[in-house]
Amino acid sequence: MRLLRSGYWFFSFFVAVACSPPPPSTGDTGPLGPRVDQLFSEFTVSGSPGAAAMVVQDGQVTHSAGYGLANTDRELGLTPRTPIRLGSVGKQFTSMAAMILADRGLLAFDDPVIEWVPELERFPGIQVQHLLRHTSGLPDYYDLPEETFQGVSDSDGDPVLTNRDVITIYRDWGGPLFAPGEQYRYSNPGYEVLALIVERVSGRPFGEFLAEEIFRPLDMETAVVRDRPDVEIPDRAVGYRPGRFGLGWVEEDDHFANWLVGAGGVYASLEDLYLWDQALDTDTLVSHEIRNLAFSPTMLDDGSVSDYGFGWRVGDRLGRKAVHHGGSWVGFRAAIIRFVDDATTVVVLSNASASAGDLAEGIAALVLNGNGGS
Repeated sequence: MRLLRSGYWFFSFFVAVACSPPPPSTGDTGPLGPRVDQLFSEFTVSGSPGAAAMVVQDGQVTHSAGYGLANTDRELGLTPRTPIRLGSVGKQFTSMAAMILADRGLLAFDDPVIEWVPELERFPGIQVQHLLRHTSGLPDYYDLPEETFQGVSDSDGDPVLTNRDVITIYRDWGGPLFAPGEQYRYSNPGYEVLALIVERVSGRPFGEFLAEEIFRPLDMETAVVRDRPDVEIPDRAVGYRPGRFGLGWVEEDDHFANWLVGAGGVYASLEDLYLWDQALDTDTLVSHEIRNLAFSPTMLDDGSVSDYGFGWRVGDRLGRKAVHHGGSWVGFRAAIIRFVDDATTVVVLSNASASAGDLAEGIAALVLNGNGGS
C-alpha cells in the first residue's frame, strides 16, 4: 500500500535501520495492537511526524494509538489525545449544526439560502439541503488565483480571510454550474455558506456554536474550531509533508485560507472522535428522524442517486455497508469509516500527509476479516 511518496519510503527504510524507533503512544490496544502497529511502522522512525489510529467495536475501543511526533521541533509525541486538523471530516459537524437548528424549528432544509445569505442573490433556487448534499451548483472559488482572496480579505478592516469576506466573491463572479438539485458536485464553498447560515440563524460565531451545542455536551475536551490565528490549541499537531526527494520533512501548516470554517477548520483528537462516534447512535444531539438524513443517499432531480447525505458519504466499503468521509488540508489527512452492520468504526488522523483512507481500510480489513481481534 503506497502511503507516502516512494522516495520517502526508500529513505525511511535506511533511517529506521540506523535509529532506535520510539514505541507508539498507545491507549487500549488489545490483541489487535501489533498488527495495526505494523501498518504504521514507517512513522516510528526517529524525528518523523505520523498518525493516530482508533478502532471501536460494539461501543468499546479495541485499539487507540499514536505513532510518530505531533511537533518535530518540540519532539512532542502524537497520542490519542492530540488535537489534529480534520480537514473535510469536519463537514459532519457543520451538517450536525444545521440539523440541530432544524430540529429546534429555527431552520428548514428547504429554506432558500438567500434568506440567510443575501450575498448569493445571483444564485436563486438554492436551498439549505442543496448545500448539505453538494447539489447547489455553486462554482468553486478555490479554483481562483490567490490574488482574488487577497483582494477581499481586508474588506472589513480585518486582514484575516473569513467566510464573510470570501462569500462576497459571488456578488460579481461566476454563474450556476447547474440547477440546484440537478447534479452532485462536491463543494467546499457550499459548506462555508452553511457555516455562515449557522452563525446568522443562531446569532453566535460558528466555533462558539459548535463548542456549546456539540463539543461540550459530548465532553469533547480538545475539539475546537480554529477560525483565527490567535486560537491557541495546546499540544496540537503541526502538519508536515515529505521533503524534496523524500528527504526529511517540511512543515506544511500555514495557508491563507486556514481560517475559513464549515468545510474544515476543526481540530479534534481520537478521544474526541470516540465520543462523537458514540453520540451518532443516540438522540443526544438531534432526533432520530433528523439524524437519519445524514446517513441517507440523495435522490437527484433526474431520479438518479448520489451517495452523499448530510456531511457523510453513504455506500459500501470493503464490501460492507458503511458511512464515511475523508479529509485533506495542508499537511493533514483524516478518515472515518463507520461499518453500520458490523458496529465497527475506524478512524485515522495524520499530520504527515499520509493516505488516511488507505490506512483506515487496511485496519478495517484486519478487523472485519477476523485477523485482528480475539
